[in-house]
Amino acid sequence: MSSPVSKLKHFIFVGLGTLGDIFPSLSMAIEMQRRGHQVTMLLSPVHAKHAKLAGIDYQTLGTETDYEAALRNPDMWDIRKGMTVVLEASKSIFTAIPDYIAALPAEQECVLVVHPLGLLAADLIRSFRPDIAIIAAYLAPSNLRTIHDPLVMGDLFIPSWLPAGIRRFLWSYVDKNFVDPVALPIINQARQTRHLAPIASMASHMYAVPDLNISLFPEWFAPVQADWPVPMYMGDFQLYDSQPDTNLSTELQKFLAAGQAPLLFTPGSGNLQAAHYFDCALQAVKKLGGRAIFLTPHREQLAKELPAEILWQSYLPLRSILPHAAAIIHHGGIGTTAEALRAGTPQLLTPLAFDQFDNAARVKKLGVGELLRMSRLNTRKLSASLQELLNSVEVKSNCALVVKKFTNTAHAKSLCDVIETVKIKQ
Repeated sequence: MSSPVSKLKHFIFVGLGTLGDIFPSLSMAIEMQRRGHQVTMLLSPVHAKHAKLAGIDYQTLGTETDYEAALRNPDMWDIRKGMTVVLEASKSIFTAIPDYIAALPAEQECVLVVHPLGLLAADLIRSFRPDIAIIAAYLAPSNLRTIHDPLVMGDLFIPSWLPAGIRRFLWSYVDKNFVDPVALPIINQARQTRHLAPIASMASHMYAVPDLNISLFPEWFAPVQADWPVPMYMGDFQLYDSQPDTNLSTELQKFLAAGQAPLLFTPGSGNLQAAHYFDCALQAVKKLGGRAIFLTPHREQLAKELPAEILWQSYLPLRSILPHAAAIIHHGGIGTTAEALRAGTPQLLTPLAFDQFDNAARVKKLGVGELLRMSRLNTRKLSASLQELLNSVEVKSNCALVVKKFTNTAHAKSLCDVIETVKIKQ
């Protein structure tokens, strides 16, 4: 049951990234609107249709051209260069978010719920609206730095025996050599425009911005760490889909009924660099004598002719198709990972960048899947990994145990209880 509120507020949800990043914000936005609050989504024009389908007011950030250009940049999914592409593509938020807030009535009580990448843009608002509460919504555990286990830095899995001091040094090294040289020029230029002092480090300043921190994943997936920012409220996976009742097409139903449960291959909705992934998948399916569904909106990445045992689909709600799949082979995005956990579907994660390696480590620790780095992907390794995964009785047993952890069907309610009562600064 939601907490009573004395006055309705304007909740502004900043959604950045691909669909897996947008849907959790929409889940909360819908619940806040149901409670009678004014709600606005700030998101890419590419995803505006999903806010429209949900009946949520929205304002767009950036352009479709910038979004598509970032996805087509081969460096997007490079473990070392991907963040540079994201930051360059997101520069407009340092103007767009403050400009949107500045146009609102000064007397309106507002709460900003922000994707981590938007926190430093949201911080600029305090130069003219210090009364607005800022809430950081962390989609995946890797958004929250820690020196504790599992410690994953890019594609490096840091051993548990490494002393805490060295672990702290490693984060400092990452900041000094990879993060700050790219991020600080963009951030400090925006701060200078608003007559704010420059910052010395992106990470340390970012974690100091929010008035409240919330996780969009449960504690059983990633326990709270002592060095995470406070106050921290642990929520749950926001398993939302804008088209949850989409019926399986006649074509797909016939395919499912024609043979054994297929493998489901998806490299993520935003991955335009997956031709090698699908080529390996095609050869592995042939080698194993199995069946598969290739799920991607980008048909040009697949072979022109696919055998009868493989069906291409541009979009499917994962909650609808996963119960029919023998296993899912995916990039390791948090949304796809969570849906597979809920469905009890064995997972083979092929991470590329960002949060994906950390998510893969957690899936492996839960015993519900395996990891095969995309950089090492070939037909032989993929076939062997799939054979092992499909034959594992232990994985299937662990999947069934994890399904029982999904007891909360109203994922947004507890989070919205918390953000609804956040104190507006006076």
